Amino acid sequence: MGKDKARGAAVITFISLLYFIWLMVVLLKERGYVLAGTDLFLSLKEWAIIGIILYAIFLVMEIFYYLSTPKEEKEVGGIKLVSSVTKKVVCSNCNTVFTITDTGVRPLRYTCPNCGAEGVLRGKVIEGVRKIITCESCSNSFEIYDTGERPLKYECPKCHFEGIIS
Repeated sequence: MGKDKARGAAVITFISLLYFIWLMVVLLKERGYVLAGTDLFLSLKEWAIIGIILYAIFLVMEIFYYLSTPKEEKEVGGIKLVSSVTKKVVCSNCNTVFTITDTGVRPLRYTCPNCGAEGVLRGKVIEGVRKIITCESCSNSFEIYDTGERPLKYECPKCHFEGIIS
């Protein structure tokens, strides 16, 4: 809720409280407990009607405030978060394919779970083909991204055997 709408709600609450206190004073005056010698220009019944009208007006104003308030999205550091997306990333060091959570913030820094190399996602998409490789040392199958460059070096995520595709 904006500051002006919060201030408006505070004013409505204050006026409602003042009206309630005034209504109690009028009631006590009509029963003869306070202000016995004074004459108020409206009776308790008339003040009650005014209260019902004020209540209806305030209710309409609060409904208007509620409907006119835009639904706010979460903001982190001035950037609106819509939802996180997972992206497949290729390590530039060992060519291992792994997934990261993409928040939409660029540049997005990540660390390869295989070799520990740090990388940055800038939004560029590289051309190539995904390949399933079986490690010559431990027979582990894993995915790499073949960009077409030769010799293509890769590293097994299990035993860290370094292989070459020529």
